[in-house]
Amino acid sequence: MTTTEASGATPARPGMLGTALESARQTLWMLRYRRVLWIVPLALVLLFLFALVVSGRARGSIDGAHLTCVLAWWGLGTVLVPWATLYLGVQAVHGELEDRTSQYLFLRPVRRLPLLLGKWLAVSLVSALIGCAGVVALFLGVGARPDMWSDGLDPSLIGTYALVLTMGAFAYAAAAALFAATFRRPLAWAAFFVVGVQMLAANLPVSAGMRRLTITDPLRRVLLDQLEPTRRLAEDLWPAERAEARELDDLPASLTLQAGSPLVDLITFVVVCLAFASWRYSRTEYESRSRD
Repeated sequence: MTTTEASGATPARPGMLGTALESARQTLWMLRYRRVLWIVPLALVLLFLFALVVSGRARGSIDGAHLTCVLAWWGLGTVLVPWATLYLGVQAVHGELEDRTSQYLFLRPVRRLPLLLGKWLAVSLVSALIGCAGVVALFLGVGARPDMWSDGLDPSLIGTYALVLTMGAFAYAAAAALFAATFRRPLAWAAFFVVGVQMLAANLPVSAGMRRLTITDPLRRVLLDQLEPTRRLAEDLWPAERAEARELDDLPASLTLQAGSPLVDLITFVVVCLAFASWRYSRTEYESRSRD
């Protein structure tokens, strides 16, 4: 019999940080069994082949760095990373609510807030890794044709897009946590968010205030600042604001400090989503939900 058992003392509860880290660890373990992760290796191979074929067809008409930037932004930044992150985030939180395994967790002597934050952290890390691996696959596909690169291969593009996609993964994971903790059909709301809000508001000539409420537009501003693009590349990445894109060559200061401070916008978005999601997750008495 141990000293603790002999004295009848109860083991100390883990702190908020310890609970969040343990929640993240368990979420990472459970995500191993999600079918969407099984197709990631195949998707990376297809990305490599797609970049290889497209670069072969575009040889002589476009620079390799330009093509890599366009493919990475429109393929990964607006499609793969958002959809993968929202799906994994919804499943990590909503999956336990629909099969009622969350009832067991809620009866444990731990707070719900760190449980949710741990899930958000785990989903963010997995999605960031998927995005980074996708960038490498695209870069290798286009880099397989070195004659397209007028200034030689530029591996710094991998780091630039890895940073931007990682920021996007944390933001989309926060949105997924909000949808999963609030709505009975979070995937439907996630689809509306990506298509109805993100794609339209960020890529149509709407007000700057509306664009600041999205994830896509702040991410694109950070990307443009990191790339210091040519006029043509800026227009390809920002088709709805061609007039402003033409002025990028003349901007003397960092773009992240202008046009609404995109880094501040992203941080604000994440904090607001997590705050409201945590409030709902901590106070709502969930019943079994229909499978989404």
